[in-house]
Amino acid sequence: MIMATSIFVLKDLTPLHIGTGRENYDFSASDLHSDTLSAALASMLAHQGKADEIARFLNSFVISSAFPFMKDQFFLPKPQGKIKVTVPDQEQHLYRKRLKKIRFIEASLWNRLMNGETLEMEASQLQDAFLTTLHGFEKPFESQVMQRVTIPRKEGEDAAPFFFDWTYFHAQAGLYCIVEAEESVMDRIEELFKMLGEFGLGTDRSVGGGMFEVERVKDRQLFLPANSPNASMLLSLYIPTKQEVELLDLPNSKYELMQRSGYMAGSRTPSFRHLRKKSIYCFNVGSVFNTTEALHGKIVDMQPDWNDKEMHPVFRSGKPFVVPVKMDRDE
Repeated sequence: MIMATSIFVLKDLTPLHIGTGRENYDFSASDLHSDTLSAALASMLAHQGKADEIARFLNSFVISSAFPFMKDQFFLPKPQGKIKVTVPDQEQHLYRKRLKKIRFIEASLWNRLMNGETLEMEASQLQDAFLTTLHGFEKPFESQVMQRVTIPRKEGEDAAPFFFDWTYFHAQAGLYCIVEAEESVMDRIEELFKMLGEFGLGTDRSVGGGMFEVERVKDRQLFLPANSPNASMLLSLYIPTKQEVELLDLPNSKYELMQRSGYMAGSRTPSFRHLRKKSIYCFNVGSVFNTTEALHGKIVDMQPDWNDKEMHPVFRSGKPFVVPVKMDRDE
């Protein structure tokens, strides 16, 4: 089986709101995760009348979470734990505090860090959540909370104000993800991404939220093979099998767990969309495991306990997108 790798660039993004799994709109989730992307692609498959193919489809590829780009700068996630960066023109306690806020690292810098190098940077290259090669850096996106009003559903009810958090993207910025699959599957994913771009991602798609144009890039390599890798880093969420947990060497790894739940908002059955899915914990993007063994993960069914013969599976992919890296054991 020959696997191909492609980057899917989501550009011309309209304002985006990613739900947090709770009934609050004044805060948007800060990340568009791999399980959300794979589930969105699967929902497009269901819209094509091919819901019976979803489980097989989700098992046919691995996808990273979505990361930002700005013009020709592509960013990758910061690994868990300290990163080997010094800022000679600033006191250590000051730049260490700023480094804790870093979430994304420009790809060329990321590759050097993942090969065990120590980076010497200038203070102007630490731009809030971004570590960049540029000094005059424009942020790819900004968050803005706006006040809105609910429309009463019943006569005599008052309109109620609420706040809604939108993420706005720079005209030359957006998000991208990386996919590994067989070429025939990749063509199908590209078709579904185009369909998803018209349908929209996230909340409030009915008013144009989360729409995009997609471009498939085949010939760009964002990360380079590490020299003598001794660890594995996640570029996606990951739900391990019971057998894989022992491989991860958790006492000597650096990782973060996050809970995934939320509503069945993407269900093809409107009457199910208010139901909450079962919740599950998974390893977060940036987790670094003290192993170079192959990790495969699993797909879980988060179908809620609901006594209805029409209830369908709610699959969530925990298949990991893993990159071999070289990390110091004492970092």
